[in-house]
Formats: sequence, structure tokens, C-alpha cells
Amino acid sequence: MTLEYILLGLVASGLLAYMIGRFHKGAGAFVTILASGFAFVGITVWGYQGELGTAVEYIPGITFGMSHLALFFGIIVSFIFFMVSFFNPYFVGKYKYPALYSLLYTLSLAGTVGVFFADHFLTMFFFFEFVVWTSMFLIPLGKKGKKAAVWYYGFSATGSFALLFAIFVMKNATGTFLMADAFNHTFTSAENNIIFMMFMISAFAKLGAFPLHIWLPKALGKAPDAISAVMSGGLEKLGAFVAVMGLLKFAPVGFMVELNGEINMQFGQLVVAILGALTIIFGTLMAIRQDDAKKLLAYSSMSNGGYILVALSLMNTQSVAGGLYHVLAHALASAAAFLAIAAVSRQTGTTKMKELGGHIHEMPFTYMVYLIAIISMAGIPPMGGFISKWLIFQSVLDKGLIFIGMATFFGSIGSFLYVFRPLAALFLGQQLPQYKETVKEAPFLMIIPMAILSLLNVATGVLPIPVLTFINKVLPELNGISEVQFEGMGIVGLNGILDATMISGIFVFGIVVSFMIFIVLKKSKKVGLMDTYTAANFIYSEELLHYSVDFYAPLERLYEKYIHIMKNFYKYIANKVREFGAFMKYFFFTNKPEITVFWIVVLIIFLLWGEITW
Repeated sequence: MTLEYILLGLVASGLLAYMIGRFHKGAGAFVTILASGFAFVGITVWGYQGELGTAVEYIPGITFGMSHLALFFGIIVSFIFFMVSFFNPYFVGKYKYPALYSLLYTLSLAGTVGVFFADHFLTMFFFFEFVVWTSMFLIPLGKKGKKAAVWYYGFSATGSFALLFAIFVMKNATGTFLMADAFNHTFTSAENNIIFMMFMISAFAKLGAFPLHIWLPKALGKAPDAISAVMSGGLEKLGAFVAVMGLLKFAPVGFMVELNGEINMQFGQLVVAILGALTIIFGTLMAIRQDDAKKLLAYSSMSNGGYILVALSLMNTQSVAGGLYHVLAHALASAAAFLAIAAVSRQTGTTKMKELGGHIHEMPFTYMVYLIAIISMAGIPPMGGFISKWLIFQSVLDKGLIFIGMATFFGSIGSFLYVFRPLAALFLGQQLPQYKETVKEAPFLMIIPMAILSLLNVATGVLPIPVLTFINKVLPELNGISEVQFEGMGIVGLNGILDATMISGIFVFGIVVSFMIFIVLKKSKKVGLMDTYTAANFIYSEELLHYSVDFYAPLERLYEKYIHIMKNFYKYIANKVREFGAFMKYFFFTNKPEITVFWIVVLIIFLLWGEITW
């Protein structure tokens, strides 16, 4: 098996899905399951065995290379595409262009594979842009997503041009576009820092990190439900991949920041760490105030992207391993959470929390999937998010980064607040009357990926050593970072040893005891919503009792005045660009006679001035 065959297979499958989808929507979407499954199995099985070939016979001008870093990201993202594809047959019928959806979905996966395994910077840029364009046209297929697609493309273009600028700087210095030559080349300080900054701009734009985050809630909130899961769990990880290259392949050079012998970082690294911390804080605060479950999870993705940036910027064994582990943990948890919300959306037609409630009785499995996902997001054992955050916390504290440490802890506490809101509002809240007879559990085909993702969320928290063993193969490729050490079943950290299996056993014991107490004690009595009154008056409208409205209103009021600062800033820039465009259009692209006369006069003045000065 070769990477070329996987890419050609994906392109051919996309065209086949398009043609079949023109006649039968569901059949075309089913092809996406087979295509993404083929890509995932091919990359995982042959890649893990070291038998995934990079030779190219049929695609002109494209070359591939193999590395454990590329394999790590390739396995994760192709797996997310594969899991989400099980939802496509149930959602594609809602879209205006279902055949186009299936085609673009498959091509987006092909583009991500190309980005990870490219060994040539122009090849990488080509596939990077390929992903941007295919995913951009997927967003408007959702609910009124045209403006969201424009925002997405605008910020993606910023990242793309920054990446291209860095590539040309490297080409000028090395005389080649080959990655190996650039990684082994000794750049001047100015060249190195320019490359680093451009890579980080590209990474921030794709990851949705502050201050280039505005597109993220818009795109993920408006995109088709399945695509929101793909973008959060999969496509955003392209930003993490570029961040790894920028921070660990082209690390910044310059003056060191030292404080009381604790902080010992390059200035560029510290800036990335601070921006990552701000990403965590802003993502958390904005997620808390959302009523739309998809936008809430979108801001959650932003916040978790901040953890990845903080981890990579510290550049030691535990932090980088934690950052890479968080790429996996967040991909699994975010995809599961988005798919659970998508399942609810399919049954109810909405993701607005104030319009939903009480669905645990009809959708108990979906409820458990979401519960497991949010436990991982909050960094609570025995889920994968606990392992990655433990490694990151230790690294931050060891560096003496007090502000960043506070931000990471605040993000974990805040994440439990905001992810609990959909749990309470969608599943544990009061059920509105219009859904009492219509809502039921998700179909079996949709349950399959949610079950697999949930099992992996637990497995990565209970048995982290197999994942870290693979990450240990990646670390030496990143400027020779040493491997994570183990003692038996424990992970050796900077301030102690973590035995995840033992901690998981304690949690299971606690759950069993709690369940036994629940069984023994007297049960609460279930009453209807109308069996109550307030202020001596009976309630006649069930909707009035829905408590997901203004769920955290007292907390939100503390920062409500400041939430639109960045949004207004980008709107200001957009207005100035629009004004400049109108100016240029008026003076250069108009057929008005007075403008023609104006330019004739200007030309004559220049000619006369030239004659006089000559």
C-alpha cells in the first residue's frame, strides 16, 4: 500500500459518491463511509507496520515522505473522518446539494492526508489550500452558513499566505523546497524568526486561537452537524500540526526571558504560551454564555486549542508529549460531543438549548456518550483528557508560569461549567411538550461511531502507555526531545508518577458504591411539570420552567461588556478594507467622464514635470 494509492482511492471514491449521489442521496453518502474507512485502515495498518510506501507513479509533481509525526496526525484525523462518516447517510438528505457534500467530504480527507505526509513545502501548501477550499464549500451546506464560510475563508487565507511567505523565505535561504533541507539548514536569526512567526500565524488561524479565532464559532455553529464534528475533531488539527513544525522545527531565537531562576524561555515561546493562555480564558468565558450547543462546543474547541499551544511552547518532554496527547484526547472527546449533539439535532431539528430538554429518557445512550466526552474535556479521570492535562499542568508549574498556570486551571474548571450546561439542558432538563411523542434514540448506524469514540475516551484515560509509547517515537523527530519515561504502569512526570490504571480503579470503585447507595435508598417521585406553583399561582406554560435560559447569568454579567472587543476590531478592519475598495473602484474601475479627465490632467502634469526637471 502506498500513500499515492490512498489519495487516488479517495479522489475516485469522491467522484463515485458524487455520481451515485445524483441518483440516490443515501447511497452516495454511504460511499464516504467506505472511502474514509479505506484511508484510515490503510494509514493505520500499513503505516504502523512501516510498510506504507511513499513512491509516486501517477501523480505528477507530488512527493511524499514518512515520519512518525505525520503518521500520528494522519491516523487521528482519518479516524475522525471515518467515525463521522457514519452520520452522513442520515443528514445528507437535508442538504441542497447532497452529491456535492459527499464529494467535498472525501476530498477534504484526501487533502489532510496530503498535508501530513508531504515532504516538499509546495506540496504541503497545495494540499493545505485544497483542504481550505473543499471545507469552505461544505460550510454553506448547513443552516445559513454563507457568511460563516466567508469568515472561515478570510482567516484561512491569512494563514495560507503566512505559510506561503515562510516557504519562500526558506526557499531563498536553502535554494530548495524540500522539508529535510529546510529542517537541517542553519538560518540567520532574522530568517528563523520570520519563518517562526509566519508558521505560528498559520497555526493560530487554522487552530482558531486568539486573536484569530473569530471564524471558529461562526463556522462550526453554521456548518452541517457532521462537518462541525469533522472540523473540531479533525481539520483544526492541521493548525496543531503546523504549530509543531513552527515551534519545534523552527524554534524562535533571540533573547531569553528569565525571572527568579524559574522562567527560562525564548521570548517567542513565551508569547505563544501567553496567547495560548488567553485562548483558554476567552474560549472558556465565551462558551459559558452560549445557548446554541454547537457554538458552545466550538468555543470549547478554541479553549482546547490553547492547551495545545501552551504545551508545545514549553518545549520539554512532558509538555510536548502532553500537547500531542491532547491532540488525540480532544479529537476523540470533541467528535463524540458534536456527534451526540448532532443526534439530538436530527431528532428535534434544533441545537438551541432553551428549546430542548429531558431527552435522557428517550436517548439514554446519546446521553452517556456526551457525558463521557465532557468528562474527558474537563480533564477528569478516567478519561484521556486527564492524562494530557496532567502532563501539561506539571510542565507549566515546573516553569514557574503563574499566569499561564492559572489560565490552564481556570480552563479546566470553566470547561466543566460550560459542558455541563448542554448536559442539563438537553438531557436532564425539563422536556418540552412538543417532543414528548417524537424523540427517540439515534439509529444503530449512528450509535456505532459514538460507542467507539466513547470506548476510546475511556481507554486513553485508563491505559495511556500504548499511546505514549507511540508518542515516544515522535518526540526524537522534534529537535531531539527525549522520550517519556515509565515505571511499571506509571508515567514519570516532573513532580511525581501517575498510575492512571490505579486511579481509574478507584473511580470505578466509587461509582459502584454510589450505584449501590442509589439502589438501596428511597427513590424520588417523578412528577409532571404542571404539578407545581410559584408565588401562590399555578404554572400553565411548561416553556416558562425551562431553566437553561440564562444558565450562568450572574457570571456572564461580570464580563458582558467586553465580549465584543475583538469582533468589533475585525469589523472595523473589514469596513476600512471595504472603504478602500470603494475608493479604488471609483478612481480606477469606473467609466465616469470626470474621472477620465482627472487622470488625463494628472498624466499631463507628470509629463510636464518630467520635461521641466530634465
